[in-house]
Amino acid sequence: MTWSFRNALLIRFTIVLVIALGVAAVYTSYQVGKTANELSERVIVQTSNLIDQRVNALLDDTESQAKIVSGLTRPTFASPGNRSLNSSRFPDLAVQVTELIRVKPQFAAISISLDRTGEYLQVSQTASGGTSIRITQLTASGSKIRNNFVPFGDRLTLVGSETKEIQDPRNLTSYIQAKRDKRVTWTTADVLNNLPTGPALGTTCSAPITDAEGKFLGVVSISITLTDLSRFLQTIRVSPNGFPTLIEVVGDRSKIIADPQPQRLMTADNSGPRLIRIEELDDLRLRAVAKQVEDLPRFQETDTRIAKFNYQNETYFLGFRRIAGPNRPPWVLAVALPQSDFLNWSRETNLFFLTFSALALAAGAIVALLLSQRVVQPLKLLVEETAKIKRFEWEESEPQHTHIAEIDDLSQSFETLKAGLRSMEKLVPADYARSLIASGQEAKLGGERRHITTYFGDMVGFTRLSHELAPEDLVEILAEYLDVLSDVVLDQGGTLDKFNGDDVMAFWGAPTLTSDHATSAIRAALESLKAISVLHIELRQNNIPALNASFGVATGDVIVGNVGSKKRMTYTVIGDSVNLASRLQGLNKFYQTHILASHTTFLEAEASFVWRLVDSVSVFGRFEAEHVYEPLDTRESARPETIRLAELSNQAFALYQNRRFAEAAAAYEEILAVHPKDGPASVIHARCIKFMKTPPDPDWDGSYQMTLK
Repeated sequence: MTWSFRNALLIRFTIVLVIALGVAAVYTSYQVGKTANELSERVIVQTSNLIDQRVNALLDDTESQAKIVSGLTRPTFASPGNRSLNSSRFPDLAVQVTELIRVKPQFAAISISLDRTGEYLQVSQTASGGTSIRITQLTASGSKIRNNFVPFGDRLTLVGSETKEIQDPRNLTSYIQAKRDKRVTWTTADVLNNLPTGPALGTTCSAPITDAEGKFLGVVSISITLTDLSRFLQTIRVSPNGFPTLIEVVGDRSKIIADPQPQRLMTADNSGPRLIRIEELDDLRLRAVAKQVEDLPRFQETDTRIAKFNYQNETYFLGFRRIAGPNRPPWVLAVALPQSDFLNWSRETNLFFLTFSALALAAGAIVALLLSQRVVQPLKLLVEETAKIKRFEWEESEPQHTHIAEIDDLSQSFETLKAGLRSMEKLVPADYARSLIASGQEAKLGGERRHITTYFGDMVGFTRLSHELAPEDLVEILAEYLDVLSDVVLDQGGTLDKFNGDDVMAFWGAPTLTSDHATSAIRAALESLKAISVLHIELRQNNIPALNASFGVATGDVIVGNVGSKKRMTYTVIGDSVNLASRLQGLNKFYQTHILASHTTFLEAEASFVWRLVDSVSVFGRFEAEHVYEPLDTRESARPETIRLAELSNQAFALYQNRRFAEAAAAYEEILAVHPKDGPASVIHARCIKFMKTPPDPDWDGSYQMTLK
């Protein structure tokens, strides 16, 4: 059954449009959900960053002030015999600490405790917003008395004294931690019961007091309440039903220490006020968040992590991060929000899309009818061009021009295709040209001068193996190795030039210009050796003989381009450095190495690898000497023994070139003691022994003339 173009276009256009709209609807729904998830995560991260900054500001300020007070307290007497700290300084220190606590309302109390006597000074906030000062000192009889003061200007007014139940501050956890660790420490969050303002949830930061010689004298402690953090969390609106909280994780237990509803964090029993336990929380969502954080693996990173959990058939996003900074309390900031908070708007989006789809379907049908009138005639001309291409009639012609951009582009594409096929016919057999698509420019003989790096690889032992295996098996094994080498070359951005039996030729720096072609070529050679080692494991498991490989790498100016005849040409490189790379590959057999590189390659890739200078050689067919180098490994992965081998080899060769043959021989013997099979060391060592008996001519330049390829 055949249809008119107009009807066929209308039906197919409608089908395609319906499918496209259906796919778009599914994709849009997916994207809406994805966007909602991304938005949820973004809100969590931004909220976490905001709260983290506030918490860190409080902790940083507390630590800084503790260190400042410790510095004010530290003895600075000029006399070496008077470096002690005693309670006679407490009144003066109390005045200074009082000024500090007045401008730091978040500080509930600041105390200075002496290690030698247990005397201490405590300045605290009062419920009325004032300041209370307690000074505990030893009496002449050796007992302790605590005097209570209130500040009056720069003086202290005594308001009472006590002698009973005076606590020794040296038994407090905050004091013990600071004395033990000799640094600023934090206690775990708990109810602070010794404050004039009454019990409050808080924590204590302590800093050691030392003299100029580092002797421990006492501790400065600053107790802060977490009320301000809870008030700050009240101002954070995460989402309509989301909330932030601050959790302290100690061991395998967690506890809420700051929350938008701080009144639910403390309770009381027979022993007095205490921090509420997780299982006692009335808010089951908060309990679920705390349990989630408690069950998470321990981590030290301060980036926000995202997790999910289900609560009452609702999916919640949970963001958590550890408060940054060394020696900080084990606090984890958690932000939770239900996924539904960001999905409600997706329903409106889906409704809009359905309406849009119906309108688009109607408009599309009308457009299809109009379009069919505009495209029939140009399409007939394009059908004729297609028939010509099938007959291999690729002569150049004027492209068809229409007012429809797509058809106009299609006509231009036909001409580009024909130009490309004309080029392909010159590069490959005509029968194969049918399957090739080119850029539209005809291939031409010629090339340009480029500075590139050439690489030759050879399968060592292939000739021997060719006498032992059937041709079919030999081809299969060779294909395995050539696949490995080809993959590495392509992975390192190289251009495969040709395969000549078991040889591979590749180059870097053309056709795409690169500045790191020498580094890429050496890296490809090293990676090829590793890949072949992996291949050996598989081959040995299948009882297939294994081959080794050797590589020659040289860098220099060459001619790169199309060479051959007008009907058959190939893209390749020609130049002295190409020949040098081939010769260097052959020298591996002489030096018992795997990779040899030219001096220019070494200069351009020196920074990335560990090298040793193997020899100065006049390769076959060249008169001038060339320094030949062996890359042992990359600098980032080289082992110490590899680096040591390179250093010893370079030092030994320098002695050799300076005619210090006995010293050079001894240096190479040191290498051979560790690496008995080291090829370069064996070759040059033998040469040193020879020159010790028969020195070279006076005009000897330290190079060796190679007579074999």
